[in-house]
Amino acid sequence: MEDKLGLTVDEAAKMLGIGKNLMLKLVTVPGFPAIRFKRKIIINKNKLQQWFDENAGSYGNYDY
Repeated sequence: MEDKLGLTVDEAAKMLGIGKNLMLKLVTVPGFPAIRFKRKIIINKNKLQQWFDENAGSYGNYDY
């Protein structure tokens, strides 16, 4: 069986070591590798690492 391509919000939050509320704010950031299917949010597992690497060290306006 192959690994999943997508992560849930909870899985991605755990992977990054952040809380679910912050993860829900991150998925609204332009360019974040997530797609919404009605109320379901799926985060691209492979692109999450790339996004993190490209944005490490910068501070966004995430209103938290």
